[in-house]
Amino acid sequence: MKEETAVDKRYILSSVDHALSILNLFFDYEELSVSDAAKLVGISRSTAFRFMVTLENRGFVSKTDYSRYRLGLNLFSLGMLAYNRMELISLLHPRLTILAEESGETCHLSILEDGVHVTFIDQALGSSHLKMDTTPGYRQVAHCTATGKAILAFQSVQVINQYLRKISFEPATPNSIQDAQQLLKILDEVKQTGYASDNEEAELGLTCYARPLLDATGRSYAAISISGPTTRMERRKEHYLARLMDIIQEISTVER
Repeated sequence: MKEETAVDKRYILSSVDHALSILNLFFDYEELSVSDAAKLVGISRSTAFRFMVTLENRGFVSKTDYSRYRLGLNLFSLGMLAYNRMELISLLHPRLTILAEESGETCHLSILEDGVHVTFIDQALGSSHLKMDTTPGYRQVAHCTATGKAILAFQSVQVINQYLRKISFEPATPNSIQDAQQLLKILDEVKQTGYASDNEEAELGLTCYARPLLDATGRSYAAISISGPTTRMERRKEHYLARLMDIIQEISTVER
């Protein structure tokens, strides 16, 4: 164990570690001066000052009228984001697990992380031998996935246009989306039907169906999906789409 810890420490950036140590101080202190932070972390006052200014610039701390610092709104926003994601996972995971057990296929929960990529934040594996095994935390360009298209279709025109300016189209299979015009047409279809498909666009032989989770304004904030071999998925397409809708309606009732 000691050897593993020594290896891990080679990758720790001391400057980042010190900045995070300062933030951790706020678990015990509502406000801190630069001198307080320097003494408690064990660094010079000038170094502590630079950390505080940097953290203030990023909105992670805010300066009071008495030259002391307290936690900033960005940390609150990050905390709420983490909490909401955990709440979303806790709501959906049991339901996705039931669907995965019923179908034998793999189910996912995804979010749009940076305006370009979808991140798979939860997974329920089916029992079938051939399945899509995507580890939570895996990221992919949104239009290359069913969940990504489901989320994009229910975003504003501005968000979609920004997405198109940032990405390139690099086909993985003959079925992959080729250009912006094709993607926009598909997103219109998704908005009309309420679901998105990955028809062997990422990998030949694999098909995925996804539905978006919408907020009160009709904007998407996540998507759930079911994936498996094309022959099995196409045979039970309508059933799986109905089951995904059942799950969305169930959690909307709980959230209200």
